[in-house]
Amino acid sequence: MIPLSPMITPTNALVKNWRVTEEITLKDFLRRRASFSRQLLKRVKKSGLVKVDGVQVPMWSVLQSGREVTVIFPEEEKGTAMNSDPLPLSIIYEDEDIMVLNKKSGMAVMPGRDHSTGTLAQAILDYYEQSNLPFTVHLVTRLDRDTSGLVLVAKHSYSHSLLTGDLDQVERVYTALIEGHLPCTEGIVDEPIRRSPHSIIEHEVNQAGKRAVTEYSVVKKGNVYSKIECKLRTGRTHQIRVHMASLGFPLVGDTLYGGRNETQLVEQALHCHQLTLQHPWTEKWMLFSSNPPEVWNDYI
Repeated sequence: MIPLSPMITPTNALVKNWRVTEEITLKDFLRRRASFSRQLLKRVKKSGLVKVDGVQVPMWSVLQSGREVTVIFPEEEKGTAMNSDPLPLSIIYEDEDIMVLNKKSGMAVMPGRDHSTGTLAQAILDYYEQSNLPFTVHLVTRLDRDTSGLVLVAKHSYSHSLLTGDLDQVERVYTALIEGHLPCTEGIVDEPIRRSPHSIIEHEVNQAGKRAVTEYSVVKKGNVYSKIECKLRTGRTHQIRVHMASLGFPLVGDTLYGGRNETQLVEQALHCHQLTLQHPWTEKWMLFSSNPPEVWNDYI
């Protein structure tokens, strides 16, 4: 290998280390063993640092078993379209690769035409700025504005690519209140969903849509409403809301899909209460939980 001149590592940079277990070129190691995308490898080559046993070397260098590869990731571009917003975050878990947040209902995840401020993404960006973290926002899971519960955030582009590259690494379970009583205690809705041609917001079950699969089970029955659990096997927009409404059991408070306008619930009764994931770096399985809003107890 031909050493290149050493460079100074930024104090706040993300640094990852690997141990080589076979003879392989540095480029192939990063692409095949470290699962770098072409785009990420290009950014690292341009603005980051790659070292072998503490020395910067060319990408075509052949590595022997036992060598240590170190990647110092470049600072991420935050973009000019989104400003930070100093809003409080409910952080359930955090390390250098991921964050698990508990989002309140009424908070949009990303800025839009009717909500340019006050979003979860802007709050995350402000948190990074205050913590001197060189990252931008990478959401792995999302929730509708009026849905509450757990949200998984990849703190940098590398962990984001690892998590989104394998959908089996993340599983979400939701609690919902529905109107009426389902005829069976559990079931699967496997119906395609598309955006309604008459609305920019509303979606519908339609054979021209994309496949959508929701598993459900009844947790408790009340006089008027039922509490159910739903597991997403796909991630379509408004999936649980559309599927339950298509069965004739809309979510409580979900007026967009035929639910009653309940005064205590200014949003649909949907909450992501459980998030299971395989950590993108340690590969350990992790489980997080969050209780639905207490006001739901008045309905069931």
